[in-house]
Amino acid sequence: MKKIPELVRIAGNLVMLLALGFLVKRFLGMGLRWTDLRSWGVMGAFLVCMTGQAFLFCIQCIPWMNFTRSLSGVKIPFRRAMPVYTRSNIYKYLPGNVFQYVGRNQLAADMHISHVDVACATILDILFCLVWMCLSAAVLLRQKAAELLVQYLNRFLIIGGIGVGIAVVAFAVFWLKFRDKLIACFRRYRKAFAPENRNALLCGIFYYLLHSSLLAAMYFVCLKLMFPADTPLSTLIMLTGAFVFAWIVGFITPGAPGGIGIRESVMMLVSGAEHEQEVLLFVLVMRAASAAADVLAFAAGAVYLKCSGGKNEE
Repeated sequence: MKKIPELVRIAGNLVMLLALGFLVKRFLGMGLRWTDLRSWGVMGAFLVCMTGQAFLFCIQCIPWMNFTRSLSGVKIPFRRAMPVYTRSNIYKYLPGNVFQYVGRNQLAADMHISHVDVACATILDILFCLVWMCLSAAVLLRQKAAELLVQYLNRFLIIGGIGVGIAVVAFAVFWLKFRDKLIACFRRYRKAFAPENRNALLCGIFYYLLHSSLLAAMYFVCLKLMFPADTPLSTLIMLTGAFVFAWIVGFITPGAPGGIGIRESVMMLVSGAEHEQEVLLFVLVMRAASAAADVLAFAAGAVYLKCSGGKNEE
């Protein structure tokens, strides 16, 4: 029995190496050439996106950590949540594009809390991330939002219908088999709205308002650096909204990690053929910078864990 934790640790390291291998393969397959980075504007956009997203990945565990605190009633230290979050983030490059969420449950084992609490916290994290990103995209796109919704309505309906169907079936199965446990779980989760947990819950809910605003500002700066100086401000704002919208579509689409092919089509629909070359290069640079940011955030999480000693103390 003593060998089981060691075997789990070895298996986890192997999965980590496999994920990094898929990340490197994807990065090399992007087609980004060093000659593309010769422009100061392109290089500046790459660095802004890489450092900005790496920073956001490192603090993005905050809402998930607060949801876990509220649901479990256990005070989760940032130094325990952040390394788990940045490590599991790399798992999104594994086929299936779901292992990054499964990997977060390492926190349950580390903190000796319920895996259900961590899983429910992850669901809330995804939900509120999408809500605020959708609102950001709508504000930035304005009249173009309706046009894009019509274009991708079938995709949203199909994916939404499948998601609702799976949720209903899963709930029905669990209700029939574990009714008493589910009732007890719902009663326990009411404590998440108690005064002592309310601040952590609200912090998690409204974090993504700040996150989506910072992300949109970063994309706007990158567009400004890469597009011609005479590009109208309104066009840059709409392209920022289009990129955020494309992120949403790519995020909810199974089998399309990173929104491959989606970001280009959405941004081309907004900008037309006028900025075709700039759009294609922008999407490519953002994708490469995002992959580099994932590695940078993972390294920061690993160093932070080592420096903190992996201790449980507050």
